[in-house]
Amino acid sequence: MSQPPVTAPWSTAALQQAHWAATLADPPKFNPHEIRLSEAGQCARRQTLRALGVVPTPPTPRELAIFETGHWAEDRIAALWEPQFPGQIQREVEVVTDFGVGHIDLWIDPIAHLVECKTTTAKRIPDLPLPAHVAQVTLYLHFYGNARGATAEISYWIKETGEIRSYPVVYDPDLARTLVVGLMEVQLAITVLKTPLPIPDDYQATHYPCAWHTPQGLRRCGFWDACWGSQITTTHDAAACVAVAPPLAADVAEYATLRTEQQALEAHLEVLKTRRQSLEATFREVLAAHQAAALQADDVRLKRTVIPGRTTTDWKAVVADGVVSEAALQPYQKTGAAYDRWTVQHPIPTKSRRRRSS
Repeated sequence: MSQPPVTAPWSTAALQQAHWAATLADPPKFNPHEIRLSEAGQCARRQTLRALGVVPTPPTPRELAIFETGHWAEDRIAALWEPQFPGQIQREVEVVTDFGVGHIDLWIDPIAHLVECKTTTAKRIPDLPLPAHVAQVTLYLHFYGNARGATAEISYWIKETGEIRSYPVVYDPDLARTLVVGLMEVQLAITVLKTPLPIPDDYQATHYPCAWHTPQGLRRCGFWDACWGSQITTTHDAAACVAVAPPLAADVAEYATLRTEQQALEAHLEVLKTRRQSLEATFREVLAAHQAAALQADDVRLKRTVIPGRTTTDWKAVVADGVVSEAALQPYQKTGAAYDRWTVQHPIPTKSRRRRSS
């Protein structure tokens, strides 16, 4: 008898996993202590944390895949320009300034045109171009392109379709001035104060850019722990409760309010449901008496459709009657995924507190 063929330990997925592991082990592409022009329109605190040596949470495999998708999109866009200007498309053009360093994705030298390449999803098209990307290109024009009489665009590769959409960026001196002032504040925090900038007042631990929801689950900024972890302390009580301090406490208070409002709406919904069922019982009798399927009142037509009942099997009764054993059914049983039940509790005042309040 011939032996079954030996499956080689190779697959594209395995190669990708090995590639990601090597990517995480490699030194960063750019100096993490530099101020980056590409982040000027984004969270300034994150800039200072990274430049001061705070190590972010390593990216997940999905995040690494997103980064690589950006590189592929840049390759694709560059390939469209190359036949028009063979050998004259410069990539990763370094922009060195007194306030930070940037890298222009594509510089088409013969026409003095810079292209910033991005990826996005179809549902984000109405929001394009994104303000943070406009800020990035504005600084490239300010420090590099204007002196060369450049034009600029942001080109987005749409992930679902492969379509590329381009948006011109016209230099705005007021925006450039605001961005340079922001770079100066970041530089001061890093070089003189050596302290990260504070969390902006309008940021929340559960909202973008600190955290956001995706179809794959919750994602958080790599520096989330450095910003919000200090707001969390563990209390050693029987409930193993975790206490949070402002401003994270505002999220807990908001959740409690939302639950209260939701419960009130659900109670009202139950009243509406009961009244609806009462009306349906009356309508059912009227239609049955007239052997009809619809009611007409002014311009409202109410049609009744009878849906046959679904056939189910009472497996507990089947097992109890000895038709099938419980052990025989076990391979076909499935356990649903675990889920969370959240309960909002308020401290009960002690007797001494009640006396003081009265």
